[in-house]
Amino acid sequence: MNDHPLDLYTPVTRLDAPSPRVELKGLAALVTDAVVHGASAIERVHLAVSSRPFDVLERIPVTAAPAGVVRMVHDLSTRLGYASVRAITRGVGRAVDAALDVV
Repeated sequence: MNDHPLDLYTPVTRLDAPSPRVELKGLAALVTDAVVHGASAIERVHLAVSSRPFDVLERIPVTAAPAGVVRMVHDLSTRLGYASVRAITRGVGRAVDAALDVV
């Protein structure tokens, strides 16, 4: 390689450029990570926002017990839904990575 550091004015030669397969694998990994981390962030916001009405309903004696049950079902189904998105995304990411290894 060059003895001088790469700067904005140093041209990239074809020998320095990654192969299209490597670029696609990197892009697939980036998209996979973005969806996985995005789903986790959205899940946290979803649960935080939904907790507000449940907190109010659980303070009212007549609605406390039903609200607790509904919150439990809601939170469980929410967590399961986002966990499914993350699991499927990781699986698709691994499949794309494996397919690019074969190509």
